[in-house]
Formats: sequence, structure tokens, C-alpha cells
Amino acid sequence: MKFSLNQQDLQKSLNYCQGIIEKRSTLPILSNVLLDASNSILTITATDLDLIFIHQIRNVEILEEGKTTTSSSIMYDIVRKFSAGKKILFSSTGENKIHLESEKSDFNLNCISPSEFPLADENFNKNEFLINSKNLLKLLNKCKFSISNDETRHYLSGIFFHQTQN
Repeated sequence: MKFSLNQQDLQKSLNYCQGIIEKRSTLPILSNVLLDASNSILTITATDLDLIFIHQIRNVEILEEGKTTTSSSIMYDIVRKFSAGKKILFSSTGENKIHLESEKSDFNLNCISPSEFPLADENFNKNEFLINSKNLLKLLNKCKFSISNDETRHYLSGIFFHQTQN
């Protein structure tokens, strides 16, 4: 795997991931983000098994396609220290290492196999639908009174979305 992209694009995406990844998880893979470079798009995926964040960065210069996972917080700390607007080159240096390079800085990060990343192969777009944000907020406000705050009965603390034909 080998690709390069703009520092600001990557930092923005990793910033979103910080709110989702587990800080102190018993599963090390939940502290990682999945990086999938293919078809001039870098897809970044983060999950805590309850929430899934998927972000695509377009116009990535991909020299060699591939996927890997690495620590989200460490990579975020590194990327935000790089100069804004500069290119960052990622290259795989083995099965469990990835190399980051920008200007005069070089970093090697440990990786975990992407096959261990949960929910990486699910097709989330098969049930896609569009709704106006004001209409969604109106629907949520109508049913929020029935959502339980009791953490021991987690199956009552959500909302079931389903589509109907008009």
C-alpha cells in the first residue's frame, strides 16, 4: 500500500474519528482506524461497535492499493503537527508497519491486520434514504419521550428506523 494526500484532509477526518474510537478498550482494534486506499479514494473507518464512522477522501494519489489499520490517536497527533497543506506519503513497510513521511519528518506506526477490524465488509448503502434535517428532528422530537435512559436495558434506549411506501 502506498499513497499520498493533503494534511488538512486527513486531519479533518481523523478529528472526527477521535470522538468515536475507544480510549481504553479491551480490544486493541477498536483504538484503530481502517485505512482503505483504492480507486483514488481513501476510506477511513472507525467504530466502537455502537457507532460506525466512514469518511471518504477523494483525489488521493494512490501508487499502490491496499488496506491496513493503525492507532487513530497516535496518527492524529502526528498528522496535526505536520505543516498545513503539505502532502503526506503513506507506505506499507511490511505486514504490520506503515511509514508516514512529510517534509523532513518520518514515522513508523504499528498496524493490525484489516481482517480483524469489525464490520469492515458490511454494505451500509443498501438501505440508504434521504430525509430533510428539519423533518428528521421533528420525528425525533415526537418519539424521544419514549427512549429509556436506563443503561441496563440498552434495547430500550434507541429508535428503530424503517422506510414505508406512501
